[in-house]
This record gives sequence, structure tokens and C-alpha cells, in this order.
Amino acid sequence: MTGDRLLPHAAANPLEAQIQGLSKRRYRREGGKWTRTGCLTCKRRRKRCDESKPGCRSCARLGLQCEGYGSIWAEPLNPSAQVFSQTKPTKRRRLSTSSSSSSSSLGRASVSSTCSSSLWLHYQPTTPTTFSDSGNSDMCLSNVDDTTDEVDQMPAHTTAENGDLAIMTLTPCKSLSHLSHSETHYLQYHMELGSKLLANLESADNPLRSLIIPRALSSSLLMKALCAVSATHCANRIAAHSEAQTAATTYYIQTLNGLQSVLSEYPTGRFPDEAILAVALLCKYEIVRGSVKQWVAHLNALQKLVIARGGFGALHHDTREFLMGFYIYAHNVAKISNRKQITSSMLDMEDVRITKLDIYIGYAEDLVKLCARIADLPSLNHDPVALGIEIHAIDTLLHNWTHQDIRYIIPEGITEMNLCRLRMVANCFRDAAYIYLHSILEKMSKGMKTTFTAGPWSAVITMTRSDALQMLLDRIRTASPLDAHCEYSALTFPLLIAGCEIRAPEDKELIMTCLSSLEVNFGIGNVKRAKEMLQALWAMEGVHWLDLLDQLQWDLILA
Repeated sequence: MTGDRLLPHAAANPLEAQIQGLSKRRYRREGGKWTRTGCLTCKRRRKRCDESKPGCRSCARLGLQCEGYGSIWAEPLNPSAQVFSQTKPTKRRRLSTSSSSSSSSLGRASVSSTCSSSLWLHYQPTTPTTFSDSGNSDMCLSNVDDTTDEVDQMPAHTTAENGDLAIMTLTPCKSLSHLSHSETHYLQYHMELGSKLLANLESADNPLRSLIIPRALSSSLLMKALCAVSATHCANRIAAHSEAQTAATTYYIQTLNGLQSVLSEYPTGRFPDEAILAVALLCKYEIVRGSVKQWVAHLNALQKLVIARGGFGALHHDTREFLMGFYIYAHNVAKISNRKQITSSMLDMEDVRITKLDIYIGYAEDLVKLCARIADLPSLNHDPVALGIEIHAIDTLLHNWTHQDIRYIIPEGITEMNLCRLRMVANCFRDAAYIYLHSILEKMSKGMKTTFTAGPWSAVITMTRSDALQMLLDRIRTASPLDAHCEYSALTFPLLIAGCEIRAPEDKELIMTCLSSLEVNFGIGNVKRAKEMLQALWAMEGVHWLDLLDQLQWDLILA
């Protein structure tokens, strides 16, 4: 690309300045915060802005209405919005039927092929699957055959005018010039929107920006993984945005192929942090997409890679801090609905404790760990003494828990209102843990050939199931309607566990309304799966929700 084709200052520099600021913040935390430059009007016109307040003089001189200095991504992206420069796409080479078929087969073969590294022997996720709009459990393969061999040729957005295809992306400039149009677009989406909605706590040091973006700019593998997450999140939030979902599938496949190459190239334990981060993003991709199958393979692979590197302590500080919070949250929450698939953990081998208020766990670290211990209670069914000791220990820890048990380092930019919402979410987790404890004890007494009965144990548990359920519903009613504050995005598990126990129509309506709010506000697909499961459960009588998951053959993740 020649110099005269670069975007003017007002349109090109904001993204580049943000990324440069993130890179600097990784190594130097002091200093003033970066700001976006240029008013919205000048950005849309791709003109230089003098940044006068409250309105720029350039707009006044031309008689234009200055739109101020907000974010051009503040509102959900409209596929037809004239946000960036619009150019006609290059003609896409149509493959013959035979070449298309062979190319598709080759792509699938490369996805399913195993790496020579022993770490990859059991890590063979298949091409992503999507649920039909009808909301049932039937699944069909996404149409990968229609994707081009290079994601660079893929449009980021389309317009509906005359059915013609039009690319609407940021033109890469300077430090971004090595990225494709599509990559630049999804990087911008992640920077401005995705990173804020895919965490349970937004701060100036959000690692989805401060860690992932600088690393992705120097790692093609991590950039593909980031774009897969960004594209599938974009597809969730924009109705009928098939191009974004197609892009997500292609980036997903390219990430898998890239991981196979990296793990075969590097000796065991010597592969880079970026490979581990890429696997973590694939876990996140499946959560955002609403998968009920693929994510288990990614989570198990993440554990194997970290262990092969020597544990969390062998990772770079920023990588370790991010992955510890993500893994503790995902692994322990996964055991709630997938104990048979998630049986062992590297958390058993090293004492892992979060020191900084985490973007996923918040104040609920000990609570999600207790939920994982509740999930393991059936394994003690053969030893009544050990089972009784464990039930008593869990009940005592739940009864004595407060959000002040651990003094976390508070990230920069967190307000008291953020902390208040985090405390509310943690209290909901505590209520849900009590409900879950009673639910597991009931399932054990009904579903196993044993003298164990839930009644005596339920009688000695500090909080009854009905009291815990009522407290949880009261907290939800007080907070409703759940708005777009990202702390609320962690409420999927408490809402679902409450939904499994309620009977009153007004309570069911409350739970479904809250889950719908989370789905709309945050665009995370596993919320939709939770809604579908509850609707199926409410249509049945006397079926335990874990038994329903077995019938559906769902590996539901509630993270």
C-alpha cells in the first residue's frame, strides 16, 4: 500500500493510538490515560480535526453539525452503517466443483489431523456447529464450503442495496499495515466493544485489551484466535450477520491449524505464551458461540499446555494473571454441569490464589471453588463418613463466607458502584451454591443404589433451599431490570440454578426476562443455551436438570 492511500489523521490514528497506548501500558503503568482524538463527524468524513470543544471549528466552518467526541462504536454496529471507507471488493475467484470439494476436504482434514506432539493427541475439535433457530437440540454444520481459502478476501460487512457485496473496513495503516481488512475490522470491534462485554469487570487494565491486543499484533496465531472471538460475538449481536459468523468459523479453523504447527515446531514445554493464550481464546470462542460440545477439548488442552510449561508460575506475569483467573472460573463453573467430563485439575497440584480483583471471578473465587466441591460429592457416595465431613465443611464455608475474606488489589478505574455490583453478584453465587448443594443431595438420594438419603443432611445445612431461593430472587428483583453493566454478565449460573427450582409463573417470567436481558446486553451464546434448557425443563415433570442435560447430550458451560 502506498503512502497516499493511508487514511487521514482523524480516521486512522485513533485505533493506532489506542493500540500504542495499550502496548505502553503493559510495561509502564504510570502517566495519563490516552484519549480518542477527533470528533465523530470528522472521523466519518475522514478529515483532520482540530479537536476544539464543545464542537470542532472544522465542522463549524463547513456548516456541519459536530457530533462530539464519543466512540463511533458506542452503539451496536449496523451492517449498513457508513462508518468506515467503503470500497468495492475484488472479484472472488469461483472455484470449480472439484477444486472446491478438494479444498474443503483438505481444510477439514487439517482440522481433524493430529499433531506429532503428545499434547495434541486428544485435542481434535471438529468444525464448529450451530443451533437451528427453532431452539431445539438438533445441530447442523456451519457451511464452511462457501468460505474462501484466505480470510483476507472475506467481507467484514455487507450492504443490502441491490444485493451487491461491499467491504466496509478500516484501511490498515503504519503498525497495522500487516493486518488484512477483515482483521483490522474485528480488532477494532474487539477494542471498542467486544472486550468490554466479554468480561465481568471493565477496567482501564482489562487484559482483553492490555494483554491480548499487543500480543496479537505480533502473533498471527493469536490474532486469528482474537478475530474468531470478535467475529462470533459480532454475529451474536447483529441479526442476520452471516458474514461475521462465516468469518468466525474460518478464523477458528485457521487458529486450530496454526496451533498444530506451533506444537509440532516447538519442543514440549518450550512453546510460546501466545499459543496458550490462543487456546484460552478458543475456550472463550465456544462460550460466546454457545457451544455444548467443543469447549471441553479446548479447556482440557489449556490445562495440558500450562502443565507442560511448568505450571502457572512458569508463565509471563501478565499471561499468568489473566490465565489463572480465566481457568479457575471456567474449570470450576464447568464442573457444575459437566463433572463427568471435567474430572481432574492442575489446581489440585499447585496452590493458585488470585491477588488482583479478576475480570471473570470478582469476589466469587471461593464460591465457584465450593460449587466445584459440591459437584464432586457423588464421588464420595461409597464412604458415608467422608461424605458427611465434606458436606459439613462446605456448609460451614458457605455460612461463614463474606466478600471481605480476601483483600484483592483493586484495578485502576474501578468505582464503588462497580464493587457494589460485584458484591451483589457474589452474594447471588452464594445463594445459588446453597441451592445447588440441596439439589445435588436430592439427586444422590434418588438416583443411586445406596442407603444415603438427602433428608437428614438437608436438615443440618445452615440455609434451606427455599430460603436460599427466596434470597436470590429478592436480589435479582432489586437489581432488575439488569442493564448493560458487565458485572451482571456473570449471573448466568445463579439465574439458571434458580430457574431449575422455581414453580411460580411470575418467578419463571422473572428468570427468563433476566436471562434475555443478559443475552441482548452481552451477546454471549451460552445464555441462550441456558434459556433453552429451562424451557425444556419446565415442560417436564419430575426431571432433574442434570438428567435433562444427559438426555440432551449437552456439555453446557455456565461461564
